[in-house]
Amino acid sequence: MEASLGPIARKLINQIHGVKAQKVVDLPAWSEAKKRATTMAQENQPSLKAINDVGPEFAIYAYVNNWAISMMELLQDVSDLQKFVNKIVDAQEEYMPEGPPMSPLTKSFFYQWAIYDFPIGKRETMGSILLSVGRSLKMDPTFLSVLEHLVEGRLGLYVHDGAKGDGIMLRELFTGQTHLAVSSSGYHGKQGELWLTRVMPPPTPGLTRSVVVTTPYLLLNADVDAWTEYFGRTVPKTPHKDPKEAYRHLMKFGLQPNYWPEYVFEGYVNHQSDVIFLRGLPDVAESRPHSSVNA
Repeated sequence: MEASLGPIARKLINQIHGVKAQKVVDLPAWSEAKKRATTMAQENQPSLKAINDVGPEFAIYAYVNNWAISMMELLQDVSDLQKFVNKIVDAQEEYMPEGPPMSPLTKSFFYQWAIYDFPIGKRETMGSILLSVGRSLKMDPTFLSVLEHLVEGRLGLYVHDGAKGDGIMLRELFTGQTHLAVSSSGYHGKQGELWLTRVMPPPTPGLTRSVVVTTPYLLLNADVDAWTEYFGRTVPKTPHKDPKEAYRHLMKFGLQPNYWPEYVFEGYVNHQSDVIFLRGLPDVAESRPHSSVNA
């Protein structure tokens, strides 16, 4: 674990251990930061009805993800993270991630992108830093295992292969990997649809369903061949030679930091309460309704 630490995680861990050794805490500052973090976590907490309707898999991910959101708020004043925080604030102002009709970016999409995908330097994200700190502080292994799933998670393009029991069969177009999944938004869809979303594996042993942890983005009039050709054009533009690693890089980090939020913003067509509709390809401006070309 020491060898894999990024520079900011290493520095932050050293600072934490230094504060623990001094046994001195700025109580007013800590109290205010904790209040802000609690408010932020509560604002992004899914309803109890949503958790009960979807099941324990989603509840576990929601709990850990909201902890990560609150920790991002607590750490926003750390000097080494200021540049990162400023960029996220700028992105919030640009995309207004309240979900439709305010914005096509939902809070779940935005914060998972901001915490787990937005790069800090070359090696780190806020999520990877939190995971490293949690391991250093010897937090609960099961909690850290779920957090690791979120840190390693990414967007994917999935073909809906129909319902199976109490789940949905989703097949990733590029990798061919299949998941028996439950949708956190309650949208079940129908066979043949193409979804852009994040699918997490079962969070703990004993649970069998994967989780669609963000509201699905359904691609209207989607042409599987056109998307396959898009991947053929775009995957080689990443820094990786191995196709699987290159695809992972594309879906997690894009070709630039705002790649996927920008695509969602420009591709938005319409929405329902449990699904959002997009149209177009990320590298064909004319195909996206709100691209600069069409604007």
